[in-house]
Amino acid sequence: MMKKYLLVFILGLTSHYIISQNIYHTDVTGLSTEVRKGHLDLGGISITGESIEVNNFFIERNDKPWFPVVGEFHYSRYPNRFWDEEIKKMKAGGVNVVATYVFWILHEQREGEFRWEGDLDLRRFVEVCRDNDMEMIVRIGPFAHGEMRNGGLPDWLYGRPFEVRSNDSLYLVYTEKLYNQIAQQLQGLYFKDGGPVIGIQLENEYQHSAAPWAISYQGAEREYTSARFDREIIQAGVGTNEMGNDYAEYGQKHMQTLKEIAIKAGMDVPLYTATGWGYASIVKNGSIPVMAGYAYPFWTAGNKPSPFFLYKNIHKNPDYSPVSYVPEDYPSLAAELGTGMCVTYSRRPLVVGESFLPMMVRTVGSGSNGLGYYMYHGGTTPSNGFYMFSEGFGLNLKSYDYQAPIGEFGNTSTGFRHLRLINLFLTHYGSILAPLVPVIPETNTALTPEDTVTLRYAVRSDGSKGFLFMHNFQDHLQVSDLKELQVKIKTGKETISFPENGTFNLKPGVSAIFPFNMQFGNLTFKYATVQPLCNFKHSAISYYVFFSPEGIAPEIVLNEDAKLSVTNAKITRKNGKTFISGVNGSIFEFGKENQRFLVIPFNDALKACLAGSTGNQNLIISDALVLESGNKLSLILKEQESVTLETYPRIKDIELSGETVLSEKIPSQIFSKFLISMPKIIPEINLVQYDDRHFVLNAHNFDFSAVNDIFIRFDYRGDRAVCMLDGELATDNLYTSKPWIIGLKRYADQLKNYEMYFYFLPMRKDAPYLGYLEKEVLPDFRESKEFLEIKTPKIIPEYKISIELKQP
Repeated sequence: MMKKYLLVFILGLTSHYIISQNIYHTDVTGLSTEVRKGHLDLGGISITGESIEVNNFFIERNDKPWFPVVGEFHYSRYPNRFWDEEIKKMKAGGVNVVATYVFWILHEQREGEFRWEGDLDLRRFVEVCRDNDMEMIVRIGPFAHGEMRNGGLPDWLYGRPFEVRSNDSLYLVYTEKLYNQIAQQLQGLYFKDGGPVIGIQLENEYQHSAAPWAISYQGAEREYTSARFDREIIQAGVGTNEMGNDYAEYGQKHMQTLKEIAIKAGMDVPLYTATGWGYASIVKNGSIPVMAGYAYPFWTAGNKPSPFFLYKNIHKNPDYSPVSYVPEDYPSLAAELGTGMCVTYSRRPLVVGESFLPMMVRTVGSGSNGLGYYMYHGGTTPSNGFYMFSEGFGLNLKSYDYQAPIGEFGNTSTGFRHLRLINLFLTHYGSILAPLVPVIPETNTALTPEDTVTLRYAVRSDGSKGFLFMHNFQDHLQVSDLKELQVKIKTGKETISFPENGTFNLKPGVSAIFPFNMQFGNLTFKYATVQPLCNFKHSAISYYVFFSPEGIAPEIVLNEDAKLSVTNAKITRKNGKTFISGVNGSIFEFGKENQRFLVIPFNDALKACLAGSTGNQNLIISDALVLESGNKLSLILKEQESVTLETYPRIKDIELSGETVLSEKIPSQIFSKFLISMPKIIPEINLVQYDDRHFVLNAHNFDFSAVNDIFIRFDYRGDRAVCMLDGELATDNLYTSKPWIIGLKRYADQLKNYEMYFYFLPMRKDAPYLGYLEKEVLPDFRESKEFLEIKTPKIIPEYKISIELKQP
């Protein structure tokens, strides 16, 4: 590694060395890309002839590398009548596998009485996933955690004469009954049957973490849901364990026993997983140890910068190491990358959606071959009157919004669109990426989270081709522009410079994945300062879409003197190479024969998705959330009655459903562009402020069928707020600096007869969470010990427009 040093003398002070690390060198020669097979008791074949196998580095589908993108969504925390639309949203976000917990406490509240109906209908949820071509990993417990009461263990287990989460024969009897029940719900839906269930997670954080028993007393020491012999190593959340585990052999035996019980019950799948962080026990050679990464945890105090934005070889050295297994025997897959976080009354970490993408770019660049988002979709924890199934102990009693990409009421956040960029990349290029090994630069050896001046980057390569990963983000710290950067990668034949001429700047929050010596269609990119997004076919023409990260000049260099058709770009040829240059923030296109290459700006990439059947797809760019349903598209938009929709390649027209929806074509050089409008709906809803703390909502006369949803947005500063309906707590909010948003459509039937009440409480001067709030929202407590401010709330209709693309 070469560094540039600039010696600066400051008059009257000691001299200092300032490191100007603008040129970075990495050597990818001499890499070994061999994988080991046959040592893991995993994999399987379906009745359709499809296969899933696992080697020590990646998962294979039909003998090709496969990169799963897993999003967590708890069916029991969302109304079942809306499952289909929410799964479609997850699919639109680029997720290809849904993970969900089976919370034992919800299904067997009373011993021997299992419930699988309504919002607890696991089988129907799996069928909805299947109908949307989404595969599943079912996390069957017995212990789950998930901020559920007792971590999901039923209350009636408390005080029984055996150790929970142990090999006690009585405990295993109850476990077998649970597993048999789950297996009945999943019968015929496994991968082997041609169904969507490809994986089963056994237990959760076994011999690592536990939840407090809800049966307790104020002032009493907390009892945790673990066997007594594990109490010394058990933690309240995800973390490291430097102590080791005297009962590790016992733990492996327990996990193996759980797998045997699951298979006996009929849960026969190609993938078994077990949480592997912090020395947790797994099924040795019989499960994939899935990993985690939480940059904004509520279970530890303070706002310290985390290590999860620093590149490392994650396959050799997993996050939250040491671990209980040999990491290089298994592929590195994640199950719980914190795309959001719960808050407690005293600890309220604010998770910014802009953090999601840099964290995933770092995780993939470090060698992970599977992403798992926890949570990807939030929800509401069910209750039975005022018997709460939430964990309690300071957490929300109802809301499980989790600050997730898709929130408690199905509303998408900033992080949803940011994550889609890497999700699409992994869907379309994951098979190329998965076999590439991580190469970590020497600069990372001494890099700490507090160092925000050294470039954070890594390479994945096979020694000749690969991808350059980099970002400029650190949680809990402000970062500045990294200026005049150049990265040089030494391969077996040459040294490739990003860029070949000049330098680039990396703005705060920006991340990038740049290819080198990669083939796209019939063209080999020597390097490119644009990120691959997706590829597709339409009418026998292949399309490749890239985007230019903010602030970086888009340039593509081909290893040939290519004859191309070009729109909005400049072509130069030098030394047998072709340079294609565009302007950052603009769109350009080039092509050769039956292949077209499109580069769009970052902001357009955030609005981009694919629609259509294989072989006849279109790129769609729109501010609306675009969902697919057969051959039709649904556009979901709120706070606006009109939206533009662009398609690539061009189409003939769009067909709109509903006489009240209007559209017009807008001239565009490369796309077909339409302006779609509909009349504004003013909801017949009364929201009345009774005093400084109370609001009452009346929607008795409103027809909810006229909209897709209605959201109430409270922009307030205070301690907390609750929403009451029909004498019960509907949801709640612990203030985190963000507005509180409540969706009403799930309550439509109740709102015909009942009013909805909102109650706000003031923030106090001595509140324990003030250090977690953004500085600009902190009130001036000099003249008062408490503070409450509620701005005029907004009633926001959400519209849904159905369209069909008409091809030429």
